[in-house]
Amino acid sequence: MRLTTPAYKLISLCGPVAARRLGVVTAIVTTATLLSPPVKADEALANDPANTNDVSANIVITDVSPLPPAPGLIFDVRAGEYIMLGELVRRIGDAKYVLIGEKHDNPIHHHHQAELIDALSKSGNRNRAVVWEMFTRDQQASLDQNWQDLTVADLGLAMTWEDRGWPSWQDYAPIAQAARNNDLAMVAGNLPDDILRPMIANGVSALPDDLAKDLSLPDIPTDIQVLLDQEIAEGHCDTLPKSMLPAFSTVQFARDASLARAMYDAANSDTTDGAYLIAGAMHVRRGIAAPWHLRRFDTNLTDQDVAVVSLIEADDPSDDPSNIEDYALRFGPSDAIDFMWFTNDIVRGNPCDDLKMGQ
Repeated sequence: MRLTTPAYKLISLCGPVAARRLGVVTAIVTTATLLSPPVKADEALANDPANTNDVSANIVITDVSPLPPAPGLIFDVRAGEYIMLGELVRRIGDAKYVLIGEKHDNPIHHHHQAELIDALSKSGNRNRAVVWEMFTRDQQASLDQNWQDLTVADLGLAMTWEDRGWPSWQDYAPIAQAARNNDLAMVAGNLPDDILRPMIANGVSALPDDLAKDLSLPDIPTDIQVLLDQEIAEGHCDTLPKSMLPAFSTVQFARDASLARAMYDAANSDTTDGAYLIAGAMHVRRGIAAPWHLRRFDTNLTDQDVAVVSLIEADDPSDDPSNIEDYALRFGPSDAIDFMWFTNDIVRGNPCDDLKMGQ
């Protein structure tokens, strides 16, 4: 089921297609719900079966064959079963690092990110900081001051949120409100914007010395390089010269390292013992993105210390729906994510049209 929402341009290193493609609600919905006409985002949030404060349910549905992925379902990839939000909270409650992937322009994703942060924080197992892809490291001092002085509603304007190309702050504000309600630290995780072009031109040597030391970037493993090159080419609608792909992949690799380092530093501070990551789905994948770097920084990590939850738009039931395995493979290796939280999608145009017209 699609939501109608205003279109806007996403400026992303990964490109418009990847921003569109990458980036599960908590109750099973009926066929009538799935086939209902498109709704507006605010109506969808009001009527969404996951829009509930009850996280006590721990229903597990192990026979998944009659349940194609659809809004209203959370799927545990490793266990091969559908679960409710309360069971998700129980299964990942002890994780030191919880990475929650999104499609940036889907407001329902941010609603559920906030919902999960609130539920996990109220479970009392850990005090996690909230690390944001959308804030850059050079904004941290401003973020600290504004977080102390301003309301959540005013924070986005003070941080020049929308001027920097992100969707409406109103869409993301529930995440910040969940952080404030639970007295969580806010951490800027991304690379500063002003070093991206120098990095494309000169590679990791363009990183400031202190940041280069913190990130300690190794050479990109061949399998990750091949995957990132392919995704960046597709994400830019095959308009980038092949010679530029390794440079763009290096920046993506460094961004993932920056997000992971911010999580590690926050989780090992005097005041917090864990971290959430709010980021596009490409950045949260195991074995490829931020979790790969977390293992470099936090060498004693176990699989249970890291939980990857990706918000995923379910295919329209009037189309030929994908099976559960197909969804997992959209993220690269089938074990790249732990939990798939399915949501409505939104109506978008072809992201390649404007890009190719500008050639």
